[in-house]
Amino acid sequence: MSQRHSVDPLQQAYSHFEKGDVQQAHKGCVSLIQAGEKVGEAYHLLAQINVSIGQLHKAAELCKHAIAHKNLVEFRVLLCRVYALLGQTDGVIAIANTVQVDEIQTPIQADTLGVALSTCNEHARALVYFSAAVNAPNPTPSFLYNYAVSSKFCGELEQAKKALWRVLDDEPTYYKAHFALSELTKGDEIRRHLAQLKQKLDNDAQPLEARLHLSHSLARELEKQQDYTQAFDVLTQAKQEKQKHLPYDASADRQVFAYLQAAFASNGHISPSSPSSQSTTRPIFVVGMPRSGTTLVERILSSHQQVSSGGELQDFSTLLKQMSGSQSLNVLDVTTLKQAESIDYNKLAQAYLARTQHIGNSAHFVDKLPFNFFYLPYIRRAFPNAKIICLQRNPMDTCVGNFRQLFSIHNPHYHYTHSLLSCASFYRQCMNWVEHWQAIEGENFMLLNYEALVTHPRQHIADLLKFCELAWDENCLHMQGNTAPVSTASKMQVKMPINQQSIGRWQRYKPHTNALEAVFQ
Repeated sequence: MSQRHSVDPLQQAYSHFEKGDVQQAHKGCVSLIQAGEKVGEAYHLLAQINVSIGQLHKAAELCKHAIAHKNLVEFRVLLCRVYALLGQTDGVIAIANTVQVDEIQTPIQADTLGVALSTCNEHARALVYFSAAVNAPNPTPSFLYNYAVSSKFCGELEQAKKALWRVLDDEPTYYKAHFALSELTKGDEIRRHLAQLKQKLDNDAQPLEARLHLSHSLARELEKQQDYTQAFDVLTQAKQEKQKHLPYDASADRQVFAYLQAAFASNGHISPSSPSSQSTTRPIFVVGMPRSGTTLVERILSSHQQVSSGGELQDFSTLLKQMSGSQSLNVLDVTTLKQAESIDYNKLAQAYLARTQHIGNSAHFVDKLPFNFFYLPYIRRAFPNAKIICLQRNPMDTCVGNFRQLFSIHNPHYHYTHSLLSCASFYRQCMNWVEHWQAIEGENFMLLNYEALVTHPRQHIADLLKFCELAWDENCLHMQGNTAPVSTASKMQVKMPINQQSIGRWQRYKPHTNALEAVFQ
């Protein structure tokens, strides 16, 4: 007669979860908790189940229950991940501070913490954890890729390049690595990479996301060889394909811009009284069209001894969406803006300051999210005394720069970049809105011209610092010495001294730009 082996209920619940049977997994966890057996582990699995079905707030509470019963590193790592998914940067930082790198038990835990810290723009700290993940035996391509991208943000370009080549040696189809690498190749590496990219793009079975990454990578490498015509043809074909699958809804943007201009026709519509908690001048907001010089200004300001870099923070828009109670699918739409009229902006300000408390030890920090130009009246309600700088750049360079850049593929904010003409339409609406706002706004809003800034940097940096009520700091003029990590599309350019090299760059792409030129003429 064979002896029966008892089945571990926790392992059985995990087995159900791995097979996709969340109901049985959930049932097993509840039974363990009711029996008082492996309670911490059961709550931890329940948290994972809730993450898998998108119940993130519930998952966070379940993680806390797990930690209360058994304070394990893996439980804290999951809570850190959940906070990152929720966009709660203060929560990510608080939990990450409790996990030292030598406590990490597995490479996936290290990578998870690195990803969570990256979402908070804590790239230097993230790199420590990514390094631990890749120093383990046989790191996966995704671990190597995350390490490489973080290294690039932190200015460690050679180690980034080495890791990306290693990714592609192990996994030639890892298309994101091709795009990251295209920023770093030189000399013979360009030719080697071009051959790989052309071979992969010849495969018509590539999914849309892969083709977009590969096409943008190929265009970059062709531009290094000054083959601007072919580079533009490659991009045009890829963008047209994207438009078919993820069409740009121009009417949605028109509605938002129209609502803003109508709703804020004068400064009498802007702000209620200013509670004391809103009187802070700590955040400095830098906004404007993508590729208009916002990163340059952020680097100039954060080179000042009293200013830290916050990076591209999503906190303001996320908090406004949550507090508005809007159930619409998009973060930004007319429904959300209308419902935002009833927000307690004192509470929004308090929540925003709590989430950004970790950013540096300076008196000020820069929140450089370009699309915050949509939220100008709402930022002003929350922070009546905060300085807001909006970049204004030549329309041709701005639109061509937007068209050439690979932005977040599934973020509808960037769908206007599908064509040069839709870039032109978006640019005009944006500039009409910010110029309208400038006429309404008082002394705390500044329109800054990119071409003027790079042509006469000392003069305009002095004006910028005076506007921000900051004393002159020579470091601002030499912002290429700023060692803070930078993760935007301009991360390579801002490591050079302020220069005029980008002015008129659009002319390389004639005659592709003739229709765009006609719009602005």
